[in-house]
Amino acid sequence: MANELKFYLITDLHHYAKSLGTSGKGFEKALAGDQKCLKQTGAIIDAYIDRILEDSDTNIVLVDGDVSCNGAKESHLDLIPRLRRLKENGKRVFVITATHDYYVEGNEVGEGYKCVGDEILPATQTTREELVDLYFEFGMNEALSIHKESHCYSVKLKEGYHLLCLNDDGDRVFCGYSEDTLRWIDEEIDKAKDAGDYIFAITHHPVLPPSPIYPIISERDMLGDWKKTATHLADKGVKFIFTGHAHMMNIAKLVTEKGNEIYDINTSSLVGYPSVMRKVVFDETQVHISSIQLDKFDDDFDGMEPTDYMKMRFDAFLNRAFDSVAFDYDSFANEVAPSFSVTPERAYKLKFPLNFLGKKLHTLTFYKLGKLLGIKKAVAPEIKDRNVKDFAIEVVRNLFYGDEPYTPDTPEYKACMAAAKKIQKLTKPIKKLREPVSSLAELLEGVLYDAPPADWEGTFLK
Repeated sequence: MANELKFYLITDLHHYAKSLGTSGKGFEKALAGDQKCLKQTGAIIDAYIDRILEDSDTNIVLVDGDVSCNGAKESHLDLIPRLRRLKENGKRVFVITATHDYYVEGNEVGEGYKCVGDEILPATQTTREELVDLYFEFGMNEALSIHKESHCYSVKLKEGYHLLCLNDDGDRVFCGYSEDTLRWIDEEIDKAKDAGDYIFAITHHPVLPPSPIYPIISERDMLGDWKKTATHLADKGVKFIFTGHAHMMNIAKLVTEKGNEIYDINTSSLVGYPSVMRKVVFDETQVHISSIQLDKFDDDFDGMEPTDYMKMRFDAFLNRAFDSVAFDYDSFANEVAPSFSVTPERAYKLKFPLNFLGKKLHTLTFYKLGKLLGIKKAVAPEIKDRNVKDFAIEVVRNLFYGDEPYTPDTPEYKACMAAAKKIQKLTKPIKKLREPVSSLAELLEGVLYDAPPADWEGTFLK
């Protein structure tokens, strides 16, 4: 079709060069604090590149930030030849970088490391300024306009289509767009409209919440001023924006007061559970979004099937979180919570309810929970012996996988909603607990069941 645009989107590659060390106690320690497949990032990226190269009909690849493991120069230099392989085979590659791709003194998020024997040592660090030269050939070289301060740029992908590549890394305190950047964005949108082009965007941090609980525990890892910015972009005519960072499969929608729509298509990390890339097709009237998940990679996954290995690592990471929140809260607040984009300060503010719930979850079955709260009638026989902690881990895993399955007619949904409403009623007289649990039922409803649109596949009006 003459007015059709096709592209692949991958995000959160977090590439870790094997030259930085993949054995020893140091590496095992690094691996224990991360659910990503650090040792296998190269093989995973290569497999998805192979899959893209099989598609001779699609020549555009968007890479949506956090391309390296904490900004180690070694990892950047090991990734770039892989991206060049796409270009050498006729693909056009458009990259934005993000907070895990460079180092700022005093902030460990972008502090690249290497593992030598029992130790974790600093790798060669990458500055933010160096990223422009490292990745200039992947998008900026085709830019119609570059906003130098933010590293945002705009490109014309083909006749009739304009892409905004919006770098939102800021200073890691405010991950969003400055007033000057917003002025530049508005100017580029106006230029696209004047040219009669359809405009859409990529940015790294979520513009809309990828789950109902995300803004509560991780609002600092949303796009800065996300409500205001999402509304502004929608009202300017940007209907589709592709994001990463949260490592979740999710499609969210906002309708502004003026009646304009914006969709945030959030995609999982390529190198962790569930490991997915998107394929997107714009035709004359619709946008078709599909998802591709590979399960074979040229590397060892501890003798396991890769999908099982990724799920195992994800569950182990969550088990550590649940164990620490119950029995080692300092470890949870300072080591585990930041992995969920929760600051230690925020974690300590929530210590009373989280620590209490964490301890209870380890021993509770649905039947015991029902008995404790006086809601036994709401617990169906088929789930009464199910451990609540194991169920909670599944629920969190489902959030990352997307298309959460516990619809309102399932026994798990009914039991959880009954429990949430009873907890709200019981804690209402307790001032310290009233606010933290005031929206518990609403939040649970959102994490148990994902109402439309679906997160993996969808067709939307353009």
